[in-house]
Amino acid sequence: MLEWIRYIVAYINKDRFSSRALLHATWLLFVLAIIYLCINLFDPLIFYFDAENNYIVGSGRYIAFLMQIVLYFVTSTYMIYIACKSVGDEKIRYTAVGASCASMEAFIILQIFEPRQPFYAMSLIIGISVAHSFIEMGEQKEKKLYDDIARGLADDYAAMYYIDIKTGEFLEYITSQEYKDMNIPVFGQDFYAETLANIDQYVYPDNQELARSYYTKESMLANLEGRKSFSYKYHLMIDGQPRMFLFTIKRSKDGEYFVLYEKDIEADIQAETQRKEAERRQLRALHTERELARRDELTGVRNKTAYHELEQSVQENIDNGLDYLTFALIVCDANNLKQINDTEGHVAGDEYIKSCAKLLCDIFVHSPVFRVGGDEFVVFLRSDDFINREKLMKELRERVRENVRTGARPILASGMADFEPENDCLVSDIFDRADKEMYENKQELKGIK
Repeated sequence: MLEWIRYIVAYINKDRFSSRALLHATWLLFVLAIIYLCINLFDPLIFYFDAENNYIVGSGRYIAFLMQIVLYFVTSTYMIYIACKSVGDEKIRYTAVGASCASMEAFIILQIFEPRQPFYAMSLIIGISVAHSFIEMGEQKEKKLYDDIARGLADDYAAMYYIDIKTGEFLEYITSQEYKDMNIPVFGQDFYAETLANIDQYVYPDNQELARSYYTKESMLANLEGRKSFSYKYHLMIDGQPRMFLFTIKRSKDGEYFVLYEKDIEADIQAETQRKEAERRQLRALHTERELARRDELTGVRNKTAYHELEQSVQENIDNGLDYLTFALIVCDANNLKQINDTEGHVAGDEYIKSCAKLLCDIFVHSPVFRVGGDEFVVFLRSDDFINREKLMKELRERVRENVRTGARPILASGMADFEPENDCLVSDIFDRADKEMYENKQELKGIK
């Protein structure tokens, strides 16, 4: 009975006064049972055997059973009461425990009236069966955890840690062969202490102090305060060479675990460096200082000055009666930039703006993209992009909606308007129609769940 009560208190995993009181009451019954048995050696209070070796029940046995019945009755009543106020897995837990306690209580009552029948043993079998069911449920939950981890690792992470926030116990899941060759333990008792101890061996010397600042429980909790995730970068030593890794930390849905993802981004950084260097060489070779002055320094797309010059040129064509021109304007606004700047910092905000520009450049490859404000972009659709504008606009919005649903980035509200020669006298009229549609799209995005 003591082990059963200890098990259900641990399984329910709630630090309530009632749980502690239940456990203390069971310990009291256990101590009384030991005292009863000791007294029974000298005074047959519970049972004895007569001269013919018949088992004779003592009054103490009924008292012990009665105390157990009361305990199981209180436990089952309390569990059913809590089950009625709970939902989901908790409701199942409390209902199962309450029902099993009630059945054990019933078998003890039968044992009182039929002392020669194994009813008490049957009640214990029921308890063991319920415990086994609990364990099986836990194994199914653990399997689901492994499935979730497998899906996470499919995103090309080198490794992922699952860390108990309170105790520091952890499991590590590794996919990168280079990372496996480092022989870092895949499980352990104290993630915080073991990680700090491994920093001198596995982290690039210039980054060791930075790495140490991230791996205390207090700093990990502080970095996640008010955020869904927190990311940082530093170099690990792989085969004697430093390689840049991106680390992203989140909390599990129940809030009891850290989930830490590690991704090797060295190749991405080298590719980005080479791309930027190639772009710089191309700019130096092909563009004049005037052109450079019309580029947005952060994103590399054209800036507000360049857009005003284009607008002026197009307006002159319209004023001169060149109504055969075909073009459209797309107006975009990046959602949540202020929130990102406030919660993650301006570096993260700059990265977000760059991701918005990249998304637009990737989709509208034949049209110039302009950054006309902090989080505002305009695309001047022409040639093939104008012909395929509906298809391209659909692609942009589908990618944004998917980002909203998955919590990814960037989130861009967008609106498009065509030049209508019979109605439009000003470029600003076209811009205003696109801007109005963009705000309608922004409201639509807020409603996506």
